Amino acid sequence: MHNLSLKNKILLILTLPILAILILSGETLYKRVQEKNSLEKTKNYVHLSLVSTKLLNKLQQEREYSLIYLNSYGKNYSNELKEYRKEVDEKIKSLEKSLDNFDSKLYSQELTKNIEALKKSFKSIIKTRKKIDSLSLSDSELLKYYLDFNAKLLFFIDDSQTYNNDGRLSKKLQAYLSIVNITEAATIERRVLRDILQKGILTNEDYFQYSSSLATQNTYLSLFEKVVSKEDFKEFENVLKTCKTCKEVDRFREIIENKALKNEMVSKIIKLAGFGGFIQSFKDYVLKGDSKELNKLQRFHSSILRELNKYRRVKGTTKEEKKLIKKIKNIFDEYMGYTLDIQEAVNKEKSIKEINSLIDVNPQDAIKALGLLSVNIYGANYRQWFDAATKRVDVFKKYGDIVSKDIKTYIDTKSQDLSESFIITVSFVVSIILILFVVSNFIIKKVVHSLNRFEEGLQYSFQYVIREKEDLNPIEVKGKDEFAKMNEHMNEQMQKVKRIIEQDREVVAKITDVVEKVSNGFLEYTISNKGATNEVESLRLIINQMIKHTKQKVDYINLVLDNYAVGKYDFRLSEKQKTGMYGDFGNLSAGSVLLGQSISQLIAMITNAGKELETNTEILTNSSQSLSNSANEQAASLEETAASVEQITSNMKSSSNDVSKMLNIADELNQTAEKGNDQALKTVSSMEEINEKVAAISEAISVIDQIAFQTNILSLNAAVEAATAGEAGKGFAVVAQEVRNLANRSAEAAKSIKTLVEEASFKSNEGKSITTEMIKGYENLSEKIVDTKTIIDNVSSAIKEQENGMVQINDTISTLDMMTQKNAQTSLNIDKLSKEVSQLSTRLLGITQKAEISEKYYYMVDDVDLIQNISKYKNDHISFKKKEFSSLNKYEDIKVVDSKSCALGKWISSSEEKAEPYTNSKEWMLLKQTHDEVHKAVQNFITLNSKRVDNNSLKESASYIEELTYEVFKSLNDIAVVNTKLLREE
Repeated sequence: MHNLSLKNKILLILTLPILAILILSGETLYKRVQEKNSLEKTKNYVHLSLVSTKLLNKLQQEREYSLIYLNSYGKNYSNELKEYRKEVDEKIKSLEKSLDNFDSKLYSQELTKNIEALKKSFKSIIKTRKKIDSLSLSDSELLKYYLDFNAKLLFFIDDSQTYNNDGRLSKKLQAYLSIVNITEAATIERRVLRDILQKGILTNEDYFQYSSSLATQNTYLSLFEKVVSKEDFKEFENVLKTCKTCKEVDRFREIIENKALKNEMVSKIIKLAGFGGFIQSFKDYVLKGDSKELNKLQRFHSSILRELNKYRRVKGTTKEEKKLIKKIKNIFDEYMGYTLDIQEAVNKEKSIKEINSLIDVNPQDAIKALGLLSVNIYGANYRQWFDAATKRVDVFKKYGDIVSKDIKTYIDTKSQDLSESFIITVSFVVSIILILFVVSNFIIKKVVHSLNRFEEGLQYSFQYVIREKEDLNPIEVKGKDEFAKMNEHMNEQMQKVKRIIEQDREVVAKITDVVEKVSNGFLEYTISNKGATNEVESLRLIINQMIKHTKQKVDYINLVLDNYAVGKYDFRLSEKQKTGMYGDFGNLSAGSVLLGQSISQLIAMITNAGKELETNTEILTNSSQSLSNSANEQAASLEETAASVEQITSNMKSSSNDVSKMLNIADELNQTAEKGNDQALKTVSSMEEINEKVAAISEAISVIDQIAFQTNILSLNAAVEAATAGEAGKGFAVVAQEVRNLANRSAEAAKSIKTLVEEASFKSNEGKSITTEMIKGYENLSEKIVDTKTIIDNVSSAIKEQENGMVQINDTISTLDMMTQKNAQTSLNIDKLSKEVSQLSTRLLGITQKAEISEKYYYMVDDVDLIQNISKYKNDHISFKKKEFSSLNKYEDIKVVDSKSCALGKWISSSEEKAEPYTNSKEWMLLKQTHDEVHKAVQNFITLNSKRVDNNSLKESASYIEELTYEVFKSLNDIAVVNTKLLREE
């Protein structure tokens, strides 16, 4: 038995045929169980569907009689309606009982929703019936309610295929579904045609509903034909053929179909007769009397007669319709009968009015007849139709009951077959299991013995691995079976394990040595020995990587400090360099950033102070220089002023003497003015006397002028007399001429003298006026001289007072000159001191300019107290993280300090209570939000740590904490900038 391989032992127990039987049996058993459960599920659902169908049939009857009752205003079928309602109530109770026993959870959610909706419909039917009884429900509302109710019931039948996987049963269910839908469509057809026949009018909407119900019946009838056997379908056809009332239904359908055809014909006749047709052509013929119009009229007449004949030949056309057709034909024939009369009247050239008087046709009879043909339905009675359609629906319902019984029988038979098959399969499987158990038991005993021996060797090997044994003994090998080969292979592998353990031991020793050196601060060491196992080698690589990354982080922090050492306080690590700076390294990195920011703030303060000092010292220097220059200029000016004052004093003394002389001159001038005034008065008197004399001369000249005029007249008269005397008077004429000449010269001389006298008089008057003005001037001059004398007296007094004042001014200027000399010396001292301070500020700025900081810091350090608080709160947040992270090794989900209880949170609340100006900024809102996020992020990290999530998740959380920490730092700096801006605006 030892030489038998393990493979043969297994084949001995588990042969392929037995395995196949077990697998097939198990599969068959499973299928039977599944099929049994599925059939049971289908059976329950089908039962529910059949009960729903019974209710559906009764609801269809209640719907039809309710509609008739409503349309007759409660007069017809009231008793029948009550009976049908009782039957519906019984079916509802039956369905409710079935629903209570039905477990809808095994089916779809949609089915559950439909059941709930159906239960609501059960409750609402009472309200609907009351509305019907009170005639307060419209036809459309009634139909909508029952259609919705029926749709919910049809859902069970339509959805029955979903819960069935049996082909034959599917066809039977499909056949039953077809019968139910045919029945529903037939009831709709019954109701639609009853309404049509009762109204006697076929509208487009009614015809559409009728066509839809008919199409639905034909569709489901075709489906029924496909799913049932040929024999069953023939049997169904025989049932319909033997049904006399079904043929009656076909007759009514033919009437409706013919009605649609007749309506089409009537519409065509109306079109041929109306506008653009027969009547229009007849009018044109009356107007024109043209043969073309007559031919056109005859064509329309022939077309109308053709359509009327078609209508008459339609099957089922009643006598009443034929009478109407004949009446229409007669009207159009009458019109045509007048064509000859019209032609004759046209030939006789009668007027249109005379021609119209010849025509005596009443078209209203034709219009009325066409209206009746297009609206009314002839040859059908709605009661006969309703009875015939009801009997046809009952035929479908009876056949549906036959199909439902067949479905029940099939399900019961199938269920019994499955139960028997299940029992046979179970018996077969149990037999196989017993056989396997007996054979396997024999083999197991042999295998257990070999396994025990292998276990002893394996246990010894494990003791060596865990160092309970110092040496490794090989397992004893017996036989040549698989267990023996396994023992040999085990011995070989344990030798390999021994070599691996020794090699890993050396690596562990090296790890211990390197870790001690690293703990002393030397991060340059690495573990060079390679591990034999993947785990130890992985540990070695991880430790080396940890040392490398730790050294890299330390180097990065040293890089920051090195840059700080050379004055580059704006230096920041790149995003790549900050990767991994989490936890304590993150705190260290944040601390270095805080150090840089604090130093930058200090440098910014010093720089701002230095610049301000430089500006102030420059102003002081300029002021001192200006003061010195002003003092020197003032001293020079004072010297000049002193000299000027002395000169003024001297001039005042001279002016005082001159004023005295001016007083004497004024007195003399006053006396002279008085004498001039007296002389002017005398001149005026002389002028008046001259005027008087001139006036006398003027009068004398006037007398001479008159004498000369009269002499001239006398000489003229003498000349006339001399001319009259002739030769005797020539001598006298000469004398008269000379006398006239003398008179003319006298007149001219008198005229010249008069002109001279007038000019003399004018000049005399002008002289008088001038003299008068002179007198006034002398009087005014005298007054001015008096005023001038008074002013000179005042000036003399003022000059004496000014002389005394100038003496005092001279003394004051001497004192000012001494003070100016002292101010000049003081300004020199201030100038020297300001230059020393300027040199100091220049040296201070030179020192700070060597440091590189962000420009932002120059605009945030005006409030020193706020800067100190901000630096403190930044450091507090680093300490906050260190404190909260100190208990990470406990893996507990502790509650961290909330954002309102930490130092920064209290400062935020305090600032808002004090209504600090910077609390109204958007930067303040960002600070609050970021600060709150830091606390939440720390809490999240501690929670994740307590759940012992993977390191990648912790790494992402830690990275987010550091990002938020830097954001808090940035927000605090932004608050300082906002505060400085507000202070500077003030």
